[in-house]
Amino acid sequence: TSSREEVQFLTDGEEYLNDISWNSYTNFRSLTMDFRQATGPCYARYLAQSLHRGETYVLQIDSHMRFRPNWDEYLISQLKKCSNTVKAVLTSYPPNYNPPDGPGANAETRATVLVPWKFGSEGMLRQKGRLIHPNYHFGDGKQTSNDNIPCLLYAGGFNFFHSSLLDVCPYDHQLHGLFFGEEISMAVRLYTHGYDLYAPPQTVCYHRWERNLLRRSNNDESDLARKQCQALQRQASLDIVRAQLRGEGRGLGSLRFAEQFAQELGVDFEELAVTSGCENANVASEAFVDSTNDRPYNTTSSTMDMAMSEVMKLVSGFIG
Repeated sequence: TSSREEVQFLTDGEEYLNDISWNSYTNFRSLTMDFRQATGPCYARYLAQSLHRGETYVLQIDSHMRFRPNWDEYLISQLKKCSNTVKAVLTSYPPNYNPPDGPGANAETRATVLVPWKFGSEGMLRQKGRLIHPNYHFGDGKQTSNDNIPCLLYAGGFNFFHSSLLDVCPYDHQLHGLFFGEEISMAVRLYTHGYDLYAPPQTVCYHRWERNLLRRSNNDESDLARKQCQALQRQASLDIVRAQLRGEGRGLGSLRFAEQFAQELGVDFEELAVTSGCENANVASEAFVDSTNDRPYNTTSSTMDMAMSEVMKLVSGFIG
């Protein structure tokens, strides 16, 4: 299978990438747009998916990522272990790394599994990744630690799947201004379309969760008007996701139901409540490295909470 890179660049129109030699490669496709036209991750990922030209597999990631060697061979081999390769998605929250250095020789390699955490003020479920013991055996005892770990939640910043998924459950390009809500929308949609989600039994990539704010929006009238428009778009997008979680609206499949998804997840989306035990995601509690339940992501320090604080400052700057 040939490897192709699909990348989207944002620019302010006053600067341009000086080195465009990469543009001559036949296995590289890109989109460049004014950052003022950006309306959040869902639209961005929809545009990235539009660059697909028949490749067998799709890897979706965030910016600021580092990878272990042979990550592609490993993910393909793990995907093929699923009972139905074309209806499976490998996904999880990657551990942190700090540039300019990469993850390093002692980088975390244990699996992380996505679990429910709590609800935010806008009514969207927060999720987190929990570390799994490397030698824990799943299933009926015949499986080994190399088997994928079933889960119900989806990470927008790392997922790997057979490209036929793009014909069944692509990103919704009309979910503008949506940050929290992107992942639960995709999770329930994939569930109702009959897809099974798994965490790979080893970490293959790392994400820089903590980063400086490199750009702040202006406060001129045109910028304020844009913020107001984006705030309205965000509210409309949140309403769409809430309807999906009730089993209504567009983008849902008919193979399974949103009500089943909520029950299996252990979450009440109407009452905005998580049930006791849902933090284990149907996995035995002894499978987890740490029984504590206070961190949103897998990390070895408190920097992740700071990272999310910085992210929300950035989001607020764009949506008002």
